[in-house]
Amino acid sequence: MGGVGRSLAGLGELTLLFANALGGSFRRPFYWKEFLEQCRLILAANLVPLLLTGMGFGAIVSLEAGQFFRAASAEYRLGGFSVMANVREFSPVATGLMVAAVSGTAIVADLGARQIRSELEALSVMGLSNVLFVVVPRALALMLMTALYNFPMICFTTLASFFVGAFLVGVNPGGFLGSFWTQGTVVDVLGGEVKCVIFGAIVAAICIYKGVAARGGAEGVARAVHSAVVWCFVSISVFEYVFTPTVLALFHSQITLR
Repeated sequence: MGGVGRSLAGLGELTLLFANALGGSFRRPFYWKEFLEQCRLILAANLVPLLLTGMGFGAIVSLEAGQFFRAASAEYRLGGFSVMANVREFSPVATGLMVAAVSGTAIVADLGARQIRSELEALSVMGLSNVLFVVVPRALALMLMTALYNFPMICFTTLASFFVGAFLVGVNPGGFLGSFWTQGTVVDVLGGEVKCVIFGAIVAAICIYKGVAARGGAEGVARAVHSAVVWCFVSISVFEYVFTPTVLALFHSQITLR
C-alpha cells in the first residue's frame, strides 16, 4: 500500500474511532472520574500558555492596528477592531492550537506509552471497553475545556489590547470601550464557541488515534506526538479558513467595522 493509501486508511480508522467515541458518550457506564480527571489536567496545563499567548497577541493587535487608526484620526475604532481580531478570530484559534500543543501531545504520549506496554490490550482482557474508559472521557474533556477556555482567552486578549491601546498608543479608554461594545455581538461569541468545540473534536480525534496507533517503542511514540501536532495545526487552520467566510456570508453585518 502506497503513502496515499495508508493516509486514506488512517483517516478512515480515525473517523471510525471518533464516531465510536461520540456513540459511546450516550452509553453506560460513563466514567465520570476519568472524565473529570482529564478536565482537571487540561485546566491546569493550559492556563499559563493561554495567558501568555493571549496577552502577547492582544498587545500586538493594539500596537500595530492602533498606529494605523491613529494616523487616520480614528483611534476609537481600535476597540471594534479588537473584537474582529481577538474575539472573532484569534481567541478561538489560539485556544485550539494551545490545547493541541499542550494537552493533545500529552494525550498522545500517554496513550502511546500505554499501547507500547500493552496496557490498552490488558484493559480489554479485564473487561473494560477502551472506547468507554479511554477514548470517550478524553474526547469529551478536550471538546468541553477548549470551549470553556475560549472565555478567559477573550479576556486576556481584550485586556492586553485595552491597556496597550490606552497607555502606549494613546487611545481614549472610553472610545475604546464604546467601539468594543458596539462592534461586539452574540454572533462573535457563539461563533467562537462553535469553533472551539469543533477544534476540540479535531484535536481529540487526531491525538487519540495517533496515541492508540503508536508502534515502535519510544521512537514510535515520539513520531506519533510530532505527527499529531502537525496534523492538528493544519486541520485547525483549514477549518478556520472555511468556517469564517461561511459565517460572514450568513451574517453580512459582521463584515462592517462600526
